[in-house]
Amino acid sequence: MPQTDLTPAGADIIESVITKGDLARLTPGERVVYYKQVCDSVGLNPLTRPLEFITLSGKLVLYARRDAADQLRKINGISVEVVSQKVDGDMLTVHVRASDKTGRRDEDFGVVSIVGLRGEARANATLKCITKAKRRVTLSIAGLGFLDETEVDDIPARERVVPLRQMPSDTTEALDQFAAVTGDAEPIPPRDILAEARDAAERGTAQFRRFWADLSAAERDSIRAHLVEFQAAARTADDPFGLAPLSSPEQPQDEIPIAQPATGPAPVVPPSDAGQPYATGDVFAELDYQARAATKDGAKAFEAWWKTLRRGDKDLLQAFRPEYDRLAAEADASSGLRL
Repeated sequence: MPQTDLTPAGADIIESVITKGDLARLTPGERVVYYKQVCDSVGLNPLTRPLEFITLSGKLVLYARRDAADQLRKINGISVEVVSQKVDGDMLTVHVRASDKTGRRDEDFGVVSIVGLRGEARANATLKCITKAKRRVTLSIAGLGFLDETEVDDIPARERVVPLRQMPSDTTEALDQFAAVTGDAEPIPPRDILAEARDAAERGTAQFRRFWADLSAAERDSIRAHLVEFQAAARTADDPFGLAPLSSPEQPQDEIPIAQPATGPAPVVPPSDAGQPYATGDVFAELDYQARAATKDGAKAFEAWWKTLRRGDKDLLQAFRPEYDRLAAEADASSGLRL
């Protein structure tokens, strides 16, 4: 571990860091050393840049990025549960509880404004609030008293400057050089694709699709068995309150029919799954519906339909292919009986 400079000049620097919390007096090289020592103290991998520098209220400080919270949860065996969600006026509050592998427990809250938000914008604000609460409690139970990046986003621009993109090039180059170190450096830990997939699913269908598109074929195969779990999590994230869709003003609700005396044949009652059984924009549900419809015409018709799919669509449905083949075979057998 690098030795701290305790010369008079170095002592002044350490005093500034400890008493004022201001890293601006450190040289680029000293910032890199300080950055690595902070990461080492809590078990973070500095090569992934889990922390960032930011100038806030005239002081250069560190804040935690998403990578920091993800690594801390894995290192400390932290599990987080949402206790409650409450809307109070224009504010949404999410209460979460965390516990680590030692049995220690902690609680925290995330609060965001939802004034004037509806539809997707409100759903995104809800997800942001849940994420903020989960990361706050993660940093708290891990003993890392830094700002989370979701909190940094809420700070007015006039009060902050994100310096890794705007700071002098010598500091950025020093961090880049540090990240490229070889030799005795600790190896970068392997990605936890399953954990990343679950996190992406908790952010909604659109976010999970972007995550899935960035994976290699081998990475997709490693988590394909969990697609049903991801779909359920994404649907919950898309509609966290489980509210039924509102009727469109252009499509008023049908009037309740008045019972009439029975004359002639009984009216035909449409099946319960008549119409579109999926929400607009839910690509997986739409593909699944089309696949099941294609199986009704037998294996040959289903195979012809399957060949029309794009590779990405096939990947989404691959885990259910055995079920589709079974349904198509049953349709062929039923057709043979009718003949």
